[in-house]
Amino acid sequence: MAATRAAPRAREIFSTLEYGPVPESHACALAWLDTQDRHLGHYVNGKWLKPDHRNSVPCQDPITGENLASCLQAQAEDVAAAAEAARTVLENWSRLPGACRAQHLTRLAKMIQKHQRLLWTLESLVTGRAVREVRDRDVPLAQQLLQYHAVQAHSQEEVLAGWEPMGCTVVVLVPPASPTPLLLAQLAGELGSFPGILNVISGPTSLGPVLASQPGVQKVAFCGVVEEGRALRRTLAGKGLELSLALGSESLLLVTEAADVDSAVEGVVDAAWSDRSPVFQAGDVPSDSPFYPPTLVSDLPPASPCTQAEVPWPLVVASPFRTAKEALAMANGTPRGGSASVWSERLGPALELGYGLRMGTVWINAHGLRDPAVPMGGCKENGSSWHGGPDVSAPLPTRPTPLSTPCPPCVPLTLSLSQGLYEYLQPSGTPARLPHLSENLNYDTFGLAVPSALPAGPETGPSPAPPYGLFVGGRFQAPGARSSRPIQDLQGNLHSYVAEGGAKDIRGAVEAAHQAAPSWVGQSPGARAAVLWALAAALERRESALASRLERHGVELKVAKAEVELGVRRLRAWGARAQAQGHTLQVAELRGPVLRLREPLGVLAIVCPDEWPLLAFVSLLAPALAHGNTVVLVPSGACPIPALEVCQDMATLLPAGLVNVVTGDRDHLTRCLALHQDVQALWYFGSVQGSQFVEWASAGNLKPVWVNRGLPRAWDQDAEGAGPELGLRAARTKALWLPMGD
Repeated sequence: MAATRAAPRAREIFSTLEYGPVPESHACALAWLDTQDRHLGHYVNGKWLKPDHRNSVPCQDPITGENLASCLQAQAEDVAAAAEAARTVLENWSRLPGACRAQHLTRLAKMIQKHQRLLWTLESLVTGRAVREVRDRDVPLAQQLLQYHAVQAHSQEEVLAGWEPMGCTVVVLVPPASPTPLLLAQLAGELGSFPGILNVISGPTSLGPVLASQPGVQKVAFCGVVEEGRALRRTLAGKGLELSLALGSESLLLVTEAADVDSAVEGVVDAAWSDRSPVFQAGDVPSDSPFYPPTLVSDLPPASPCTQAEVPWPLVVASPFRTAKEALAMANGTPRGGSASVWSERLGPALELGYGLRMGTVWINAHGLRDPAVPMGGCKENGSSWHGGPDVSAPLPTRPTPLSTPCPPCVPLTLSLSQGLYEYLQPSGTPARLPHLSENLNYDTFGLAVPSALPAGPETGPSPAPPYGLFVGGRFQAPGARSSRPIQDLQGNLHSYVAEGGAKDIRGAVEAAHQAAPSWVGQSPGARAAVLWALAAALERRESALASRLERHGVELKVAKAEVELGVRRLRAWGARAQAQGHTLQVAELRGPVLRLREPLGVLAIVCPDEWPLLAFVSLLAPALAHGNTVVLVPSGACPIPALEVCQDMATLLPAGLVNVVTGDRDHLTRCLALHQDVQALWYFGSVQGSQFVEWASAGNLKPVWVNRGLPRAWDQDAEGAGPELGLRAARTKALWLPMGD
């Protein structure tokens, strides 16, 4: 996306430049292929695996079309062998002291340095990418990432106290005819010790589910195109696997009138060719050529397919804008959320745009900078996976294990090495990740039929409205269906009625949350803290009434009072954390400062568990608000009244629409939230079937989800009810680069 005055200059550049790999001798790459008799298999458990009776595909020079080698395609037996090798070495590898693993990573980094010419020559030869791009960017970054994580491994016992690894040993599934990862695996295997920690097999992405289903695999990290990631999300629903997605590779560029146009156009051209493997050439191109002419498309409406969908490169779409507000609306209105650059010689407006972009990485007057200590990731349809750097500036990570990593065609060398450290850890004592697959679950009908409800009518006991209404947009209101459901106490006696919310009510709640979002995001940490503290005081004033409500549902009075008191402490604690929130300033070697921001997910939907009806409600709500999210929440189905009573105080203390509480059939409401394209994240604590449905349905807009897989959580224990995992799940990272110099 660029201002109109930059478009003519871009056309001039595109019409005069020819791009292709820098000529360089490929002798060393060809010599390595000769060592394999130009016949590549898989690299498993420290040795080459070349089974008989396998199909093969040619590995070709994309410029000349010359056949360089043949590459075997894996079958299920080869996948099983690779997973077995990783599983066998896992116990010994994971029990090593961090310093020993650090030494191994350092040795691999030195091995890459020793063979760097072979690596960059081979990668350039088989992908057609410019040698300078691989030589100056990919290979050095691969070394730096290994060295960076070696340092992390050295200090893990102290720094990562309270967290444990999900493993990890690795099986990487690479696309057909991808010899560079195989070479890297061979270099790792030649180190001698622990040969099975890195295994590389070659085959189609259809083998991804086969790999994920192997015994011992607990996490899948996928790098590829959006639709393949969406399909994998649906396929793995209910399998008990943690899934990280790094999808698409388009970048957005905002070129303002105050930009240095020559520098900006260089950034556009660099972005257009970055990390791509078709080879491009200006001018007329024969129909059978692997080259494609650079193309500039401009003046398209915001809703056009080229503006909304990922487009092939080197096609650049330029759209004019007049104001910063208009630019942000256009940029944030697309489903892409990977990276962007802002070009302006006026720092204030550039920072305003940088802060406002919903992207994982933003550069100011630069493009494509990388540093292993700086996290790199995305949001929206680019997925929520991160690599490089710690993902947070405070407590620590979120999840890992024996790992399978399907990689896409054309992925640079570094992606196989650079998944974020904290995505491969889990809180100590996390239960084993077992499949929660419900074979009989029908996705088309789950939560579709709502049990028959009663017409709205009188009920016994006090309520904010007869009956308890839905709390939406800062006030109680009747449900769209004008029906209610009875709530019974432990003895089966009628306790009260609550509203029977449905799809229309969910739509209204999500809309109210979106309307409240801009104001709440703009609040200072101190203002958010004040709201949480005020809510804690209100909860404390209601202690007697809330404890009585809980007692009627079978909770011992002493335990009920303790639940209320703990809820008050949780709100105060998250208020203190909100007040202490800040951004981390890093210095990326000589490239200048980088702001590591923690930003809200947006509209966060939360389905609360039935147990601990007040405490779980507060424990989930508090971190969501502390990090700037607006919330649509489904309270405990068995005991929703305490949450609704708290809403009476929210009506006067909180901005309208900040928190919206919808009662009703939890499966039906879960379905509505999971399929809603404007819900930007979803936490679900309920049944096995509900967890599986949420994972499947989240593929629609690839919203990040957190499910309990039907397992209980100790909400009364600080480690699970108030630990750092909640804060990590409630926000995302954005790296804002402010490079110095020319």
